[in-house]
Amino acid sequence: MIFIKGLFKSVVIITLFSTLSRFLGFIFRIFLSRALTPTMLGIYTITISVFMVFLTAITSGLPLTISKITARNMVDKNTKNTNKSISAGVILSFLFATLIVILILLFKNLFNFIFSNELSYILLLLTIPALFFTAIHTPIHGYLWGKENYFAVSFIEFIEQVVRIVTCFIAFLVFSGINQIYPIIISLSISCLVSTIIYIFYFIKSKGKFEKPTKFEFSEIFKSSAPITSVRIATSIIQPIISVLLPLRLVLYGFTKEQALATLGIAMGMTIPILTIPSTIIGSLAMALIPQLTTLHKENQNTKLKNKINFAIQFSLICSCLVIPIFYSLAEPICIFLFNNLDAGIYLKASCFLLIPMNLSHITTSILNSLNKEVKTFKYSIIGCVFLLLCIWFLPKYVGVYSLIYGLGLNMIIVSILNIYKINKTINQNKTHVKSILLLLLINIPLILLTSWVYNLSSFIFPSFIAIIIACIVEVIFYVLLCNICNIIQLSYIKNYVINLKNKKTLKS
Repeated sequence: MIFIKGLFKSVVIITLFSTLSRFLGFIFRIFLSRALTPTMLGIYTITISVFMVFLTAITSGLPLTISKITARNMVDKNTKNTNKSISAGVILSFLFATLIVILILLFKNLFNFIFSNELSYILLLLTIPALFFTAIHTPIHGYLWGKENYFAVSFIEFIEQVVRIVTCFIAFLVFSGINQIYPIIISLSISCLVSTIIYIFYFIKSKGKFEKPTKFEFSEIFKSSAPITSVRIATSIIQPIISVLLPLRLVLYGFTKEQALATLGIAMGMTIPILTIPSTIIGSLAMALIPQLTTLHKENQNTKLKNKINFAIQFSLICSCLVIPIFYSLAEPICIFLFNNLDAGIYLKASCFLLIPMNLSHITTSILNSLNKEVKTFKYSIIGCVFLLLCIWFLPKYVGVYSLIYGLGLNMIIVSILNIYKINKTINQNKTHVKSILLLLLINIPLILLTSWVYNLSSFIFPSFIAIIIACIVEVIFYVLLCNICNIIQLSYIKNYVINLKNKKTLKS
């Protein structure tokens, strides 16, 4: 494996804050799972899934586009165009937010029909301030991203998570007599306000300025961001569709309405969040990679471009397969410990192999976007979503809630295959990564057995939580050793990198 120093350092910074944010997010999820009934958790999940569609319309395409414009202008040393692009981005994002709020207010009956309960619409209204605050700071996020100021971006996202959780806990204590679900949504808007203030501070600190944009900036941002936004909207809109469609299909085949909502709340409110843990580091890699790939692509440095792309894909596969034995072997005790819910563990065990196509589709989509293939990623996403919805419609009769797992798997496998094909065609190579996947899966077989054995042995002596930690540590150690034996991970390179890093610090001191 080839470690790229600058990329490695960026990934470490982003991953550190992302891990802390995810950890706090899981604490928050555990709190919600215990504070709310499964039915209320299902209502919350439906509301947030609709809110995320609207948030995606504001935040998905614009920051990525502005980060690419900023990175490109840094190569050309054209600060003025960057300033104009940021101004155009703020105007466009605020307009998007305004249009979304108008839709929410005008189509109350439609939303009540979609939600099938009035409480969800009230909760959606409470998210409106969060939409406007996010619209203001989204272009600044892209600007800092393009300048590779990953510390600022990651730090602000972490603070936003902290403020949301603290505000929610305080609101729960102060307003204990009010419906407990309201403080959860109110805390969302407060955290977005705080993050917006900090983004503006960093923007001023980095000598960013707003300059009057021209039609060119508006056109450039819209053309580049529209396909990316469409991809993210198509992906995120699937969540509320699933939240509505899956319970209906489950009720049709024998579930009560309460059982269907509870099942949805467990699957999407407990299992899926745990399943996305490895995506923390994959998301960090994607974030660090985009400005660098954009620069290399502009400068026609094809060899370095291929190396970084192949490194990113290989790295995502290694991270995915590291976690599969843990989830497969320890899913049930993990979910019992976190949520006191056995069903969440059963679903997690069944879905753990989705990690490979999930992270592969994530990283390859980011790579294509950095290569200016946004329209292609939009088309591929739509194709994958069609197969997902077909599974949700037809499979509940035969496999119940597992239709969601099969649908997600088929969706992401299709997207990954199409993405890799297009990447190969764009950078003129023929690399399928199939051998790496098969080898990593082969390594997983003894690790699954080993992890189960270590946990079962440890649980006789220690509490479940300690036994889980011991089993995870053993799995990680043997995974790295097996990968080194199979020449997937080169421990000697990592050792030399650490030694060189220490030598540099010694020389400086």
